Amino acid sequence: MRLFDEWEIELHGHRVIYRIAGDGPPVVLIHGMVNSSRHWEQVALRLADRYTVIAPDLLGHGLSDKPRADYSLGGYANGMRDLLTVLGIDRATVVGHSLGGGIAMQFAYQYPERCERVVLVATGGVVFFGVLEGIL
Repeated sequence: MRLFDEWEIELHGHRVIYRIAGDGPPVVLIHGMVNSSRHWEQVALRLADRYTVIAPDLLGHGLSDKPRADYSLGGYANGMRDLLTVLGIDRATVVGHSLGGGIAMQFAYQYPERCERVVLVATGGVVFFGVLEGIL
């Protein structure tokens, strides 16, 4: 069985935990609110046969620091960009669950050149708001 190894990195003075497994094109898994990278373990282990899977603990979640910081979708998207930059990943498929889906959409909006594709899992109100925003 492959391990979903835990790593630690410092971004902008804050400890960020991420897990990584596999080898191949990069796939980033972004968890939902009040969750952590562990949420993705079974999915990551299955994807690891064909992909390099990266799953961070968002700031304020899991084992990452919980500073007074920017917890907006844009702030989290910037954090994803910075993590991928430090890891040497220029472009990735981004998968988001719940809050992570909102972050994935924001990442794709802010950094389209870094996003291969976006997958949303039970993203809920964020998608609905985005649709309404385009209509109004």
